[in-house]
Amino acid sequence: MKATATTRPARRIPAARLERMRAKAAAAAEAREAAFQAHQDALAQLVSPTPEFEKVARLTMLPGGLHWSAERPVPAVDTRVEVVQGGKQDLVKVLGYCHAGGFIGLVTEPYHPGSKRAHKMHPRAKCVFSHQLIKKAA
Repeated sequence: MKATATTRPARRIPAARLERMRAKAAAAAEAREAAFQAHQDALAQLVSPTPEFEKVARLTMLPGGLHWSAERPVPAVDTRVEVVQGGKQDLVKVLGYCHAGGFIGLVTEPYHPGSKRAHKMHPRAKCVFSHQLIKKAA
């Protein structure tokens, strides 16, 4: 005599736990992607190092052994920072990164990119280094 297969109802994962599991998996996937991208950038630096004052999108695309002398961390791309350029204080947007003389620099765009001053700027003048950042009063 054949026994009928009995099944039990599926166990459901609570919605809050499922959301935490998905967030953890997404964070892990993002970390794996960042590690892979950093590895690819390091391999590319071995083949052809980035020239000085050349704009790059990520810090990992720069050669190793560079210094950032400011106390605060390197600003992320698309953030606004205050700098002193040519004796004038200016608010600029970070577009990418560059390097020169063993130091990390920020490739910036003036807050008012259509102004006469912005048009007259030499392309290297758009590179800002950590000593040009304005320190925030604590």
